[in-house]
Parts: sequence; structure tokens; C-alpha cells
Amino acid sequence: MYGNPHVFAAFLAAMATLPSTTSASQIYTWQDEAGTLHFSDQPHPGASAIYIQPPEVSSPPQPDIIDTEINAEQQPSDAIQPAPTITLANPTHQQTLRDNQGNITVTAVASRKLNQGHSAQLRLDGEVYGRPQALLTWPLTNIDRGSHTLQVDLLKHGKVIASSEEITVFLHRARINQRPAPHPVPK
Repeated sequence: MYGNPHVFAAFLAAMATLPSTTSASQIYTWQDEAGTLHFSDQPHPGASAIYIQPPEVSSPPQPDIIDTEINAEQQPSDAIQPAPTITLANPTHQQTLRDNQGNITVTAVASRKLNQGHSAQLRLDGEVYGRPQALLTWPLTNIDRGSHTLQVDLLKHGKVIASSEEITVFLHRARINQRPAPHPVPK
């Protein structure tokens, strides 16, 4: 049924040795005589196994592109354009994010194209984060776990002309509880 049984057995053996990217990882930990805590991916005498689930991987949703360019035939020249707006597209308000490295990708959407002199400024926990930029995506790295507020300001020549609503996100970072090393006893 499977052709040569030796080839089939070799195929099964090869497949069994491939690591599974969807399964949990296993780490072994133990403490030596000096009280040093060790971690390894190989078993060790007296080690206890810790199972680590792979991180949830998700990509930010692609923002809807709003075409605000209207040619002159569609809009009278004396019409007043509405005030610009900016909205946070990703993450969303009250979203829980899980990333052990503390990475968050923030994406905003503006109601009109950013022209010369326009930029966007991200605020993290009420404080300016980075420099004003023409791109509406910010990769944040090594953010502490816990709740954080995010807001984006739309600037024209450095002056705020629109702000997004402030949102709150919750960042979860896994950690292994480590006991402090025992203090050596004087002899």
C-alpha cells in the first residue's frame, strides 16, 4: 500500500524529528549547589519542566483607505472642506495585547492625505512618544506591562489641528517568578 516499507519508515522517522511550531515549548529549570538557577531545553537530573505556549501572533488590521481627493468637477471651488480628523485604527480601546517583548504596533487613519507641513505625533500615557512623522504607523518596543493610554495628534507646521480619542490598552507580558538567590551562610 505504501510502496517500499523501508522508505515509508524512514519518512515517518524524519517527520517525527521535525519540531512542531504549533506545540508548546518545554524548558527545564533547576538550582545547583551554589543556589544558581539554570534553564535549559535539555532535561537535567532534578530539573522541573516548564511548558511555554507559543506567543499569539497577529498582525494589525489593515486600515481602510479613505480617498479624500475630490477632483474639481465634483466639488465647487468655494466649498469649505471639513475639518481634518485622525482616528486610532489599531489597537482598539480596551484591547488586551500579549507580547513578551513589549511590542505594540499603533496604526492611525487620517481623514485626508498628509501633505507638506503635516505630520502626526503619538502620545503614550499622555507623554509625547518619538518625533512627529508623516507615517501613521508607530512600532513601540519594550513597553512595560500593564495599562497604557494612546492618542495621536495631527499637526500642521507643528500646531495641533486634530487629535484622536484617547484609548486604553492592556499589555500582558509573561514572566517566570524567580525566587531570590539564598544568601550564603557564614562559616
